[in-house]
Amino acid sequence: MIDKHYRTLGLPVGASKERIKKAYRKLAMLYHPDKNQSQKAHEKFILINEAYAALTDDNYVSKPSKTADQKYSKKKPNTAISKEEMEKRMEWARNYSRLKNIKESRINYISYIQLSNSPMRKISLIVSILSVLVCSVFILDYFLVPYESVDGVLKTKTFNTNSGLFDLTFNNFGNSNDELVFSTDLDELRKLNATCAFSTNKDGVYKIERSAIFGQVLHIYCFSNYREISFFNKGSFYVMLYFFLILFSLPLITLVSWGPNSLHIVSSYLFTYAALFGFFILLIVLSQ
Repeated sequence: MIDKHYRTLGLPVGASKERIKKAYRKLAMLYHPDKNQSQKAHEKFILINEAYAALTDDNYVSKPSKTADQKYSKKKPNTAISKEEMEKRMEWARNYSRLKNIKESRINYISYIQLSNSPMRKISLIVSILSVLVCSVFILDYFLVPYESVDGVLKTKTFNTNSGLFDLTFNNFGNSNDELVFSTDLDELRKLNATCAFSTNKDGVYKIERSAIFGQVLHIYCFSNYREISFFNKGSFYVMLYFFLILFSLPLITLVSWGPNSLHIVSSYLFTYAALFGFFILLIVLSQ
């Protein structure tokens, strides 16, 4: 009979309680009498509640007089369930679902109170706000605010042993004290040399773009065959832009789901640590 319960929830025999809970929630939402009025849906709702109770409740004794075992008894395989019996089982399924939701709500409320009384509440709130702000500034700086265009003259070309990239240092043509560093790998450097002709055009002036807020050098432009070709600065932390955007936007879920619910409680811990990891990686990138 246990195999039957697993099949009812669409799970393999021996599935974990977490998988059983997820499957039950999904099916209960689909076949709940308030959302699905068909007779087959009612029968399915009864079966999934009985299956969930049998597979998760150690003290499962609160069943109607005719159990699912009796329904599927080998002695009476074709015995139809009476309307009265169906109503009893439906009432039991409704009550069980209601009590289970109340139990889960109480557990979430207790966990929420414990979280509220711990230092993690303030840490989570501060980290979430900072993460969303940093994410917003990144979006402004890279996507929305126009880049600053600077004319640069190549000064030096060196290999950076820390980053493993070649650093091209340019002097701002309009401000000799302003240096712009453009980093690239060996393959891109060869393309740059071929396109921008650094070796033959030592006094050439090149168009360089940098972000307005963080001042990150982003692109260098060269002309080849009467068309403009751009190269991206691989030394900028915007190489990891989408990684940071995803990591720093996750705590937004914590702020939006604020309250005694499972999503907020889990995200307060999980996404806070993820954002702290993102800040750590960002500091390492900026320090290079």
